[in-house]
Amino acid sequence: MMLRSAACCALFVYAAIYCAACGSTPPARFYTLSSLASSGGRGRPSVGQPSKVLGIGPVTLAGYLYHPGITTRSGPNTVSRAELDRWGSPLGDEVTRVFVENMGELLPHGRYVVLPWLEASALDCRVQLTITRFDGPTEGPVVLNASWVLFGGGPNTVRASGEASITEPLRGSGYGATADAMSRALAGLSRRIAMEIGTVADAVGK
Repeated sequence: MMLRSAACCALFVYAAIYCAACGSTPPARFYTLSSLASSGGRGRPSVGQPSKVLGIGPVTLAGYLYHPGITTRSGPNTVSRAELDRWGSPLGDEVTRVFVENMGELLPHGRYVVLPWLEASALDCRVQLTITRFDGPTEGPVVLNASWVLFGGGPNTVRASGEASITEPLRGSGYGATADAMSRALAGLSRRIAMEIGTVADAVGK
């Protein structure tokens, strides 16, 4: 009788361990956006030609994008949240970081200092960015809808503005491919805005 009770107890413990192992949650996976690849050493400003200071921000995302799980489009009016595939930092921070790094690569080296916007900073011009959509179906493509305003010559002096809708296909499958497509979409937006910044900064300097 004692042997039977011990055997039953051991079987119960084994079953409990097995069920706990089967029910354990897999570890979460974290993703980041990537900026444009570095093109090498940066140039130095010429004597008498100080760099212009470009501020980036504020960068505002649509409210539904403020979620740690990667958001995909599941229908015309519905979105899905990934449970285990998440951003390494808030998506707004990721977009700001990559946009700052992209501007540093795209603008002429040595002519600009690019930094996240701080109200107390002495800026020659500033980019304010608003993103109203940044998602797509799990199979792609990713869609980025954004508008921007360029300020210069004063904190509230608008020098230029624009909007863009950029579509990038997925090169592969999974959330890693989604993050890659989002990075390429943001690079395309960065290129469009960089083309306007030179004109605005030169006008401010006159």
